Amino acid sequence: MEPLIFIIFIVTFIGSVILHEIAHGFVAYKFGDDTAKISGRLSLNPIVHIDPVGSILVPLMLYVSSAGFLFGWAKPVPVNPLRLNNQPLSYRLVSAAGVVTNLVLAIVSAIVIKITTQYLGIGFNNVGVIFFSSMMQINIVLAIFNMLPLPGFDGWNFLGTFRPIAILMNQTPLANPIFMAQYGLVISIALLFILMPVISLLFNYIFGLFITIFGL
Repeated sequence: MEPLIFIIFIVTFIGSVILHEIAHGFVAYKFGDDTAKISGRLSLNPIVHIDPVGSILVPLMLYVSSAGFLFGWAKPVPVNPLRLNNQPLSYRLVSAAGVVTNLVLAIVSAIVIKITTQYLGIGFNNVGVIFFSSMMQINIVLAIFNMLPLPGFDGWNFLGTFRPIAILMNQTPLANPIFMAQYGLVISIALLFILMPVISLLFNYIFGLFITIFGL
């Protein structure tokens, strides 16, 4: 990966994970939980969102190892499910907000790429096109990863709002056990690296489907 492309990937990655987290906090705020707002986490200032491990170390390790993709996370926006109105629907929307944001960013990027390359005649080696290509790819990756039903991911939180599934998870609906908050994500990341060959096949299929739908 060339240095310029890597820089573009890092910029789009950090921007995407920040918007992902802000989306969680914003929807929570709309449903009555101002925890994220009080904590100053509804800000676009990257400093308040960057996680040393998820925002720097993991992406850097993936880059050095030539993994072929970048993944990571920002500091999770604090949400107090018990302060949300209209539970558990509101917490489901809070959990889904980040993934929806990533999908919207990916779709918008795909539309921009299609317009600039197919209607304006701009080449794919253009810096702007590379930027939006990176934005599209990273947000698809973030959306897929966060939909996985693993501890620490949005898919796990979303499923945990349904009582039968919450019981199987050994937790109560809307609960976020301290163990899962501290160690669940680490366990999930380890599982992701072990299952990466299978997950890569899923990525390739989704990318191909996305490109076909938008005619890129």
